[in-house]
Parts: sequence; C-alpha cells; structure tokens
Amino acid sequence: MADNRHPDACRIGVAFIEAQLSALIAYASLLSDWIERGAPPPDFAKAQPLLAHRHSHPEAHTHSEDGTPMKTPPPEDAWSWPSFDDADKRIAFASIVPCTNAILAVAEYFDIHRFSASRAPEVQFLMRVRDAAVNGNTFSIPTDEYMPHAAYAGLIVDPTLDGTLLFSDGVRPGFLAFGDTVGLLRYLTKLLKSMQSVISAGDAG
Repeated sequence: MADNRHPDACRIGVAFIEAQLSALIAYASLLSDWIERGAPPPDFAKAQPLLAHRHSHPEAHTHSEDGTPMKTPPPEDAWSWPSFDDADKRIAFASIVPCTNAILAVAEYFDIHRFSASRAPEVQFLMRVRDAAVNGNTFSIPTDEYMPHAAYAGLIVDPTLDGTLLFSDGVRPGFLAFGDTVGLLRYLTKLLKSMQSVISAGDAG
C-alpha cells in the first residue's frame, strides 16, 4: 500500500481528480444538449464506429467456459437503451452513471492512499456517498452506528438519510445533484493541494 505521507500521492491525486472533473464537465455539456432536444432515447447504432475501433482481435481469445477454444466466436451483445416511462427517468439514469463512477474512482484513490482515514468532514462525506453509491444509489445508515461528522457545503450525511436516494431516479428526489458532485471533487483537489504543501513543508523541516 502506498504511503499517504508523501506529496506525490497528493499531486497525482489532484491530477486524477482534475481528469475526472474534465470528463464530468465534458459529459455535462453533451448531456445539456441532449436535454434541450427532449432527451430522446439514444440511437445505439451511432456508437458502432467507436465500438468497432479497436486493436484487439476478440476471436483470438474466444473460449468456452472450460477454457477450450471455440470454433466460432459468439455474437456481439446487442446493447439497447433501458426502457423508461419519460424523459425525467432517462435524464436521471444518464446523470447517475457518470457521477457515481467519479465518486467511486476518487473514493478508491483515497482508500488506496489512506486519505480516507482523515476526519475532515468532506473526506468522510466522500466515503459515505461512496457507500450509498455501491448500495444501489441508496443510503444505509443504522441509527446505532458511530459515524464521524460527514459534511460538505451545508450537506450533512447522518442517520436521517437511511433509505433515501443518493441521486434522483427521476421520480424520487436525491440527496446530491450533478453540480454537487463536481463541487465536491473541486473541493477535494484543494484539500489535497493543502495536504501536499503541509507534507512538503514537514519534509523540508
């Protein structure tokens, strides 16, 4: 496990989170344009040019379950847009996935480098929303469980959230919105930069 008492872990973490932020903001611009057009179900056939662009040769690694090569490759999976009743549910689905992915990725980085042990409210907030993300977008917080203060920008994770949604599903409201995810990640980059400065100053002393 990497040593969290090293400025490089902070520096790399900042770059990693900033890349997540760039991807989220780029996605948000595409999502906004899609919403303006009424959020129609996407045409998955238009994805084929990118999906077909690959260096690997899947047929070279086609095996049956027992590891024996098969004579003919199986057909490609046919992807389709999940069935939703209305545009609100489509928008919610399209918003949840990138936000959840970013939260999981950053929380994993914090775990690996032991930043998750910090009692900073915003770090504890990140780890709690990560838990909700992996629990089917739902908070699970027993009332008798000890929980360090977990807060960010006026949002507080506490036992009253038990059973509620992290992000809206298009029917029920969610605790976080797309912009909250971006704001949280921006704050965490500032936190890591400050930690880097403290660690570097300590090393110099």
